[in-house]
Amino acid sequence: MSFVPKLDDQDTVTSERTLQTQDVESGADGFIPNPINKEHTRTLGSLDLSGPLNLDYPNLPIDHNEDIASNFDLASIIDDPTPIDFNETIPDGGYGWAVVVAGFFGNFVVFGISTIWGVFSQALATSVLAGKATTLQLMTVGSIANVCLNLFTPLSTLFIRFGSRFTYAFGSLFMCAGIILAEFSTEIWHLYLTQGILFGFGASFVYMSVVSVIPQWFTTKRGTAMGMSSAGTGLGGLALSPMASFLISKYGIAWAFRITGLVCLGICALGVLLIKDRIPRALRKTMPIKSPIQLSILTNMDFVIWLFGAVIGLLGYLTPMFYLPRYAAHIGINTTDASNLLGILCAMNAVGRIVFGIIADRVGRLNMFMIASLLAGLLTLLLWPFAASYNALLAYAILWGFSCGTYYTFAAPVTGSIVGHKKIAPGLSILFVASSASAMGTPIAAAIQMATPGNGYIGIQMFIGAVYICGAAICLILKYKMTKSLVSFY
Repeated sequence: MSFVPKLDDQDTVTSERTLQTQDVESGADGFIPNPINKEHTRTLGSLDLSGPLNLDYPNLPIDHNEDIASNFDLASIIDDPTPIDFNETIPDGGYGWAVVVAGFFGNFVVFGISTIWGVFSQALATSVLAGKATTLQLMTVGSIANVCLNLFTPLSTLFIRFGSRFTYAFGSLFMCAGIILAEFSTEIWHLYLTQGILFGFGASFVYMSVVSVIPQWFTTKRGTAMGMSSAGTGLGGLALSPMASFLISKYGIAWAFRITGLVCLGICALGVLLIKDRIPRALRKTMPIKSPIQLSILTNMDFVIWLFGAVIGLLGYLTPMFYLPRYAAHIGINTTDASNLLGILCAMNAVGRIVFGIIADRVGRLNMFMIASLLAGLLTLLLWPFAASYNALLAYAILWGFSCGTYYTFAAPVTGSIVGHKKIAPGLSILFVASSASAMGTPIAAAIQMATPGNGYIGIQMFIGAVYICGAAICLILKYKMTKSLVSFY
């Protein structure tokens, strides 16, 4: 059958092509193509459309976009609302690299500040809030920020019609205001409102503006672009941790909050200037506002098992970052070296995400998530309890930092492979909301420490190792349920 577009009189048809289409049905291993014999003919202006057509990207020849193995292809939870002719002009680079830099800046601040809360909490516990707040209460501040970051993420998708620059700027103002206003805190609940809720609320908007705009600019290079943007998560901690430690020792906790907030505001301002949508403003205004949450997806038992495995494993992610400065002080390491350890851990986190992502294209993303989670758990159980010197703790920071953060690399592709591409938006929305519960891992660890004789750290270390291994075991059950094999690619 031939499909010929209706053209104006002055338009001419200069090329034709034949498309062999496929029916696609979902199976246990993802999408299983079943070719059938249907011919369709397309004609488009003066475009060179020689060669077969790629069904995943109907407007690109297969040799431009064939079998893209990327851990970030499904990174955006924003459904593509653009017409086909708009997608034909995706530059796969160009100004998109400036947008990647904007994403790097956003991740630098969002996750950099989130991971160095342990530096600030240690300083607050020995100064402003000495005798006013317990370790459990201080650790809860960082947890609230991460709860809000995940919980408000689906809400930010409702602002897509205003554009990524608006949501990036809107979130930056709230996020940096939370950091700066924390300097006035004299009670623990002040920090709950500022460094917790206000920062987390703004961070969710910055994060979503980044992951929704980069896919508009890239096709075959989308994995590279998202990887470069996400590198800001680890490098933010690497840079901000020693900076915060220096500011606290030099100028005090209040000025440390103030200067850090202003620096972050300047970084975000650069991001606001660089970020740019490819979707025209007129088209954005016509986009319907719809709820990103679809509870019907919870009828998919494989997805429910994945939720449990991912969230339980993630319970152990934040706690070592928050507790590392405290543990370092406990074994006699000075403040500067402790902050350097945290910075190294964050840097290895960024490296690990990229390396494990590359390996996952060969062994399977769920497989790689399970292996990395098991490794992070075993390192915590077998290495951290015996780290009684700077060098031993440095080894743990390097190895655990390298393996601990794979959830953020594989959350989108694993979810997409389970629920299907058409349901990736509601699937990730529910995953983000569920992931907010994982921030309770740090308060749970604090409660365990309070119940441990002498306020020791052995209970925290056993808890972190156990949840990582438990999460990996649940995902192993999921893999066997879906593939009927323990060693197959998935």
